[in-house]
Amino acid sequence: MGDIKSTLDLVLEKTKHLALSSEEKQAQAKKNIDNRIKGLVQKYQDGLFSLGQLQRDYDVLKTEFNLSDNTSLANEIINRLDPGMDNRALFDVLEHCCDLESGGLSNIVSEHQAGYETATQNRMATLKERLAQQHSISGSAVVPNLDADEKWHREAQELRSLFEDGLSRERVNLLGKGS
Repeated sequence: MGDIKSTLDLVLEKTKHLALSSEEKQAQAKKNIDNRIKGLVQKYQDGLFSLGQLQRDYDVLKTEFNLSDNTSLANEIINRLDPGMDNRALFDVLEHCCDLESGGLSNIVSEHQAGYETATQNRMATLKERLAQQHSISGSAVVPNLDADEKWHREAQELRSLFEDGLSRERVNLLGKGS
């Protein structure tokens, strides 16, 4: 009676002669490093790791993969910056684990937050004025729904795009062109 092979056995049998090229191995190693860094940063953001624990685990990762610089960690931190959140913990990682000055990034976030707040107030005032003139709806209890305003969506998207451009420029300033 013949052996019945599982799908996994068949796949392994047919692919045993295949090997990864050096480029594929490098890409796979980079992906593995990036995923491990994402995990470390997420644990830190979730409060499961202190800054010291993140630093220790990151140092082990750097040794394990023979990383010569902090570009991967810095990129992960910069990608996680959100102007709607408190980013101080992320700036601490940049300064303590990556030895980078976060002042420029902090300024970009602060400027975006201030510009967004001003734009929000201006659009709310415009919508309140329109409601008062067109529909005779006014008073201190009137709160326009910005989520339903297409013009606001476009303006908010433009502001976000400017924020992303600023982050990109500062990333190049901090890490160089190859980042």
